[in-house]
Amino acid sequence: MKIVTNTFLKLYILHFEPIKKNIMSNNFKNNAVRGPINSWFFYFISGYMNILWGKSKRRLFQNHPDTVVEIGPGAGANMRYLKKGTKLIAIEPNIHMHANLRKSAKKYGIDLNIKSVTGETIDLPDNSCDFVMSTLVLCTVENPLQCVHQIKRILKPSGEFVFIEHVNARENSILGFIQNLIHKPWHWFFEGCHTNRDTASLLERSGFSRLELERYNLYSPFVPIIPQIRGKAIK
Repeated sequence: MKIVTNTFLKLYILHFEPIKKNIMSNNFKNNAVRGPINSWFFYFISGYMNILWGKSKRRLFQNHPDTVVEIGPGAGANMRYLKKGTKLIAIEPNIHMHANLRKSAKKYGIDLNIKSVTGETIDLPDNSCDFVMSTLVLCTVENPLQCVHQIKRILKPSGEFVFIEHVNARENSILGFIQNLIHKPWHWFFEGCHTNRDTASLLERSGFSRLELERYNLYSPFVPIIPQIRGKAIK
């Protein structure tokens, strides 16, 4: 009996513990202090964000369908670019963003459905979405490769993933030095944001049938996020 019990325990640990650890690693850690501060901050600066990214977002989102999935919508900065009446499935694990998300949805006439799951654990069926968008989010998810795989999984064949992301600067550049210098406090305050993540390379090796990716610099007071990419990926 003892041998059977020990064998069962070993099998349980080998089979279930990796799954358990993977699930735990994809749980967003809501912070009672930084969460509300960031929610207020991003809602407050949404007008300035429109000045910085409005032109790019209008171009990327202009042909969106009636139902849109957004990874990490935060306080709802992208709703102003969606057609009134659009159904938005918001993948937003930060519960402190939800009140401002609802406020933005009411302001812009968006039919909002919030899902409090991470980008790595999207609870939508395979091949179920025509259009997924993400702006300044892949910098923050714990496992960006897994998040992109989830986006591909839920997209229908020929479905679109549109994105704007800040990325790592050129190696040995002044911007790269600044990104590395400020990374730890930035990562702490903005709840997981990486100033120096190579998201461009990640997308290039993600296996989309077509990828349109533009690298550029967007100059603003937010110096660590000056290097950016924008574009779309087709499943």
